[in-house]
Amino acid sequence: MWFSSTAIAQYSITGKIIDAETQEPIYGASIYFDGTTIGTISNQQGNFKLTYEQNTKALLVVSSMGYEAQQFQISTKETNLKTILLKPSIESLDEVFLETDPWSREKKLRYFREWFLGSDYQEKKCKILNEEVIQLRFSPTTQKLTANISESLIIENKYLGYNINYQLKDFDLSFSKSKMLKDKNDQPVYLPQMFYYSGTSFFQELKGKTKKRFKKRRAETYLGSVTHFMRCLAKKELRENDYRIFHKRFETPPYKFFEVEQINKAAKITIKTPKISILYNNKQQSFIQIINDQTSTTFYIDELGNFYPATGFSFGGDMGKQRVANLLPLDYKP
Repeated sequence: MWFSSTAIAQYSITGKIIDAETQEPIYGASIYFDGTTIGTISNQQGNFKLTYEQNTKALLVVSSMGYEAQQFQISTKETNLKTILLKPSIESLDEVFLETDPWSREKKLRYFREWFLGSDYQEKKCKILNEEVIQLRFSPTTQKLTANISESLIIENKYLGYNINYQLKDFDLSFSKSKMLKDKNDQPVYLPQMFYYSGTSFFQELKGKTKKRFKKRRAETYLGSVTHFMRCLAKKELRENDYRIFHKRFETPPYKFFEVEQINKAAKITIKTPKISILYNNKQQSFIQIINDQTSTTFYIDELGNFYPATGFSFGGDMGKQRVANLLPLDYKP
């Protein structure tokens, strides 16, 4: 198991959050590690103290409605950020487009829900509670669906038992126009091709105590997930956790193409071939692929299984299909 029950180190972060223009303290600002349940809010004087048990390289996010969020990389056991100045966000004027968007809002929302939340979001009882803040546009020229968000998305996941505050930065779904298929109006059908999204998230328990059904579903979701794989890779326990590694359709020793080096409480990982296939529990098929035509790439995995930087490779297959409806916080303990 990744988490130890021996003596647990305590980490702390303190600071004060101030309006950059009025110099007044900001009450109720959110301070959290991206992708975790580790967070707090500022008091009436704008002060905060965040204590946590496990070191992580996840970004610390400081945000408040009506302000531009800030992010910090924390590297010490005790950190005093002193005064954090948040700038009021400037509402941009509506962009003028020279071409007509032919898609209805409901059609665009269907694509957004399926690709952001996941194709099984309805089965997982996962929904966005404030869809009115999402601005969507489809461009026939670029054949892309893009999204702009005026404030954080509030996501309710009744399957896993979490409320998620998600600050979406990018959403870009590219299509190709089918030469064969037509819709009921005899118009060309657009087929999804490439997808990219990014943002920061903060998890909170849905209500009160964690129910047994949530614990069971979380455990099932965790096994075979990207976080599970990364934790096993960092500890060199892939085979012990039912992972098999393949290269060019042939099974290989787990670490033939993964070089793992322990550095302090993190693991330095070097992928030494452009594409590696991953089979979990003889059922789930995934792959990890280096991008930008490189033959190797290096990244790090911290104690929580958070990996950084995440720009040199991508996941495909079952792991690549995991979306917000299947997300667990990085500090999830099986």
